[in-house]
Amino acid sequence: MLTAQRRFGKFEPMYYVCATGEEHDFPDEEMGFLTTLASQAAIAICNSQLYEQTKKQTEELVKSNRVKDEFLSIMSHELRTPLNVVMGYTTMVKDGILGEINPEQEKALQKVINRARDQLAMITSILQVTQMEAGVARAECSDVEVRDVLDEIRSSFDPLLNKEIALHWDYPSDLPVVKSDREKLRHILQNLIHNAIKFTDKGYVTVSAWYDHGADRVEFKVTDTGIGIPQEKLPVIFEMFRQADSSETRPYEGVGLGLYIVKKYTDMLGGRVEVESEPGKGSIFIVTLPCESMAESNRRGADS
Repeated sequence: MLTAQRRFGKFEPMYYVCATGEEHDFPDEEMGFLTTLASQAAIAICNSQLYEQTKKQTEELVKSNRVKDEFLSIMSHELRTPLNVVMGYTTMVKDGILGEINPEQEKALQKVINRARDQLAMITSILQVTQMEAGVARAECSDVEVRDVLDEIRSSFDPLLNKEIALHWDYPSDLPVVKSDREKLRHILQNLIHNAIKFTDKGYVTVSAWYDHGADRVEFKVTDTGIGIPQEKLPVIFEMFRQADSSETRPYEGVGLGLYIVKKYTDMLGGRVEVESEPGKGSIFIVTLPCESMAESNRRGADS
């Protein structure tokens, strides 16, 4: 047992032998050893306390993130349901199914539908980001008719244009069937086209696609004559909640998730997204996806 007694005006450590009851002074060697041992023990205790504290904080953070993700997911689903009902009934009224309406009423109802559609797209983006952040979003590749995807998107965008801009589509009729994730590809293109239309007040938006047989890849390009993006903003436009103009007085609405989703989904599909832009002259977004065509897949299967 370690004890101390007062000697010559100061305390000196003593070593007490429990078995015999004898006491003696600590030699310098024993003092150095015991001091080192005590220091190491103190460090070990401190590290153990820090580990437990860090472990508890990590568990609390994981729980907090899980609750946040669950909340966002539930809220996204619950918000989409009434919006779909609003859009459905408003469309019925606008189309005259519930009685005749005049042109001014039709125009007003179309604005309601457009705003509800924008809100629905925003909620969908939040749900998609929630799934990505929670790690549950995965690429599920299957046989995809690239032309069918473009035709579907084209039919959904053409009636929505309420600006003085032209929407051009440029893709061949013989685009191949490829291995990819249809839904993620659709969201990538929809987000890029939606952005191009939103930031273009006059001029045109062109959507083009072609298949590079030599490189076995599909390239999509969305070109606009909109406001453009300053060079210093290009490195951050694919970050979450980032926009080229993030001021409270910006004229364009949105939460800054569209390009973030484009980048994440493109990465999931093993592709890349590039952008070229100049303020006042518009932007060009290029998405390149490495996709094996079905013809090539069948040939390899036959060879094996």
